[in-house]
Amino acid sequence: MSHAFSAVKMIRLIGGAVVLDFINTCNGRRPNSSLDAPQDRLNSFQFFFEWALHASLITHAEYEAYKSSILDSVFPFQPCLKSVVDFRESLFRIFYALSQEQPVTPEVLQPLNDALERGNAWRVLTVKNGLPAWGWKHCSTVDELATMLVGRLAVQAESLLTGPDLQHLKCCSSLECDWLFLDSSKNKQRRWCQMSVCGSREKLNRLKHAGGAL
Repeated sequence: MSHAFSAVKMIRLIGGAVVLDFINTCNGRRPNSSLDAPQDRLNSFQFFFEWALHASLITHAEYEAYKSSILDSVFPFQPCLKSVVDFRESLFRIFYALSQEQPVTPEVLQPLNDALERGNAWRVLTVKNGLPAWGWKHCSTVDELATMLVGRLAVQAESLLTGPDLQHLKCCSSLECDWLFLDSSKNKQRRWCQMSVCGSREKLNRLKHAGGAL
């Protein structure tokens, strides 16, 4: 196991959807964030590729098929990383606004529409268990792979935006966190990305403030 993959496995997958976990690879972008600067985990395309396996965006077979082209290369693939990060930030603007019950504009949706159009060139009908099913063409270059994976995330984003689960979209209530998630709790009162992390930190902060006021 590579050191990068060991680090990737430390990233929590709490969004309830792969596309939300993708958005959550950065933190500190909300307008009222208490963080001094955003904290971005995607510092290389190689790291994104490892994350894609961790989050089940790609299969183990796909990982094995592409890993030598990416992980054994000394090329930084900066343009590929930039396209991935730019797309992630465009998704954050959409989903964060909706989590705050704010409207979105056609201009905000345009990067997603562009990604859907490019990604559709990589979709193909195939056969699974004797029935037609959507699949993805094999990529010959890392540039093609980046386009295909962004397209795959775009399809998932479109499905979430137009599906019934969107009504359960929330953003963590902590000002130190802008992670997005689908609230699957029974009473739909979940406030934190994780109670054991942000919830506990907020409770500790309230106790400190209360103690200081005495």
